[in-house]
Amino acid sequence: MAMTLVNAKIYVARIIGGGANSQEILDMAGEAIQRTYLEWQAKKFWRFLLKDTTNATAVTGVTATGASATVNAPSTGAFDFVNVGQTVTISSGTATLAADTTVSTVTRGSDGVVTAIVLSNAFGGTTNTNATLTFSANIPIRQGTNDYGLPNDFQAPFTCRLLTTPRTLTYRDQRAWDRMIVNQDNQGTPSDYTVYNTYSDLTQNYGTRRLKFDRIPAANDTVLLRYYRAFNTTATNLDIPDEYLYQFLDYARNILLETKRAQDDPGGYSASVRNAAQSAAENDEQVTDDDDIDVGMKSQYEGGLWDRRLWGNGDFDPY
Repeated sequence: MAMTLVNAKIYVARIIGGGANSQEILDMAGEAIQRTYLEWQAKKFWRFLLKDTTNATAVTGVTATGASATVNAPSTGAFDFVNVGQTVTISSGTATLAADTTVSTVTRGSDGVVTAIVLSNAFGGTTNTNATLTFSANIPIRQGTNDYGLPNDFQAPFTCRLLTTPRTLTYRDQRAWDRMIVNQDNQGTPSDYTVYNTYSDLTQNYGTRRLKFDRIPAANDTVLLRYYRAFNTTATNLDIPDEYLYQFLDYARNILLETKRAQDDPGGYSASVRNAAQSAAENDEQVTDDDDIDVGMKSQYEGGLWDRRLWGNGDFDPY
């Protein structure tokens, strides 16, 4: 039942008479779909968005320069997930890489975005301007390092496990550590983790966040991270399971109708916008649901939807 984004715009636009034949209404339908993605993502942590780091990650469009070990990011943010210690392979082409090549260095720009990486081996063969590099699964943890890139589609953590020293870590907010841990330079085996950003989201690509622990790792390890990914808002098909497809589309239709109604009732629209701002403020405080101890971080929505119902029992406002 998968529906293309093109057909979804037509479906949403049809709620307005003749909308499917109007490019302006179709464009508005597209905007309504994008808003629906954002609002649904802010609404709760959807279980159908769960994934983990056990799969390798491929990056296309990379320039693999012969006799060089330095690789520039092919686009802004493309290498933000890369960590030192990951193994790297290259697809077939004019450039080659020795077996067991790993990432030696990750270079970040002043805005926190990874601009280049250095490999443990230089490329062999001749330069390949459209290579695909594949990076190994999971996150390699290094002794003495407490700053790690997260997957580019990361939205929020679900669970986090050390694999070499088997242990499930507990999510904590950075503020809790600041209150309880005097010396945060101590090394040891981590027991807690958090997601933190040393740069403002406004200054960098995608608002990239990173993984860190309550103590600096004292030994090498590997992290398996399970997480909620963000919606893929530009995919050819809508990034929605079949069971929720038409609820999603009708939500977008309602946004489209509200936008059109705003032309005739700007006062009502202003009230809806104020409600939307309040929802955004609440979402900003709800970092993850991997925090069973601090129940206060769970929204009312999250606390009542373990049975995967789409709607709550109260009135529903698309804004």
